[in-house]
Amino acid sequence: MADDDDSPVATAEMCNYCFEALLKKLRPSHAHDNDDDISKDDEVDTIPTKPRRQYTPPNVKCPLFVTWEKCQSPTPPPLLSKVSTGTSGITTPSAYSSATSRASSSIISDDDTSAHNTNSESDSTPPETTTAAAAYDLRGCIGTLSKRNLQHALSEFAITSALHDRRFDPISIHELPMLRVGVSLLVKYEVCQDCFDWVVGVHGIIIKFGSNNNTGEQYSATYLPEVAKDQSWNQKEAVVSLIRKAGYHGHVTNELLSSIHCTRYQSSKFRVSYQDYVMMMHAGKDPLLNSADLMMAAIVAEEMAKKKGNNSKKFCAIM
Repeated sequence: MADDDDSPVATAEMCNYCFEALLKKLRPSHAHDNDDDISKDDEVDTIPTKPRRQYTPPNVKCPLFVTWEKCQSPTPPPLLSKVSTGTSGITTPSAYSSATSRASSSIISDDDTSAHNTNSESDSTPPETTTAAAAYDLRGCIGTLSKRNLQHALSEFAITSALHDRRFDPISIHELPMLRVGVSLLVKYEVCQDCFDWVVGVHGIIIKFGSNNNTGEQYSATYLPEVAKDQSWNQKEAVVSLIRKAGYHGHVTNELLSSIHCTRYQSSKFRVSYQDYVMMMHAGKDPLLNSADLMMAAIVAEEMAKKKGNNSKKFCAIM
């Protein structure tokens, strides 16, 4: 059954809240610098559940993802001059409409868990500014398929995706100027008649199925709405890729395809860069400017990178 049309919409304020939560976590003194937004009485490791500024409608629950991406350019991207609402209900800063980013995400769910690999996320909104586009790489992405109170979950997943995505090293404070954050709210869930009952570029899908070798093993995975379109996949190509992502390596037969339980959904998405967060929340004054914390963090990160060398990090998906 589809959700009500009155679905929550991702906003710049939600993205700003994610930056506030992460900045407070990485630099506890920030709680005192901007105590109008995040209560300075909160402990450093406590999720700021009662910000003085309202970032989300009260008591709204929704599945969500928080994604951190890092600019590939050696210099931070320029500021945005405006934001716009894109097509298919996806809301995003328009200046990054041609930006590309590789997004492979872990999903943590309260009821059951699965993992998905989006491989690519890019906006489809026509650019409305002359600001140059910037290319981004994934730096962390974690979310849930279960409905969560947004006011609590935003800060939780902002910190978890930044610091505890096991495929990446934790984000450090010196990386903040190169980051942008994206909030995706998953809405309008509908049970599909079959695994092809969805529209490329409009719907994300969740598949669940069992193996056909009588082992009783169960598989599940999801792709966000942008993935199939960005990869130029048709429905079957997307489903087969998702089957592999779920960890199934047997033959993909018509019998297997017909056994898949599929749910489709849409998303409302917004992205904000660190530079625009600074403009919106700090009147253009970078809270990290001339920060001894930033310099020390950069030194520590450099030393850690030297010790780590070129050791590859195992990619983990929470299943």
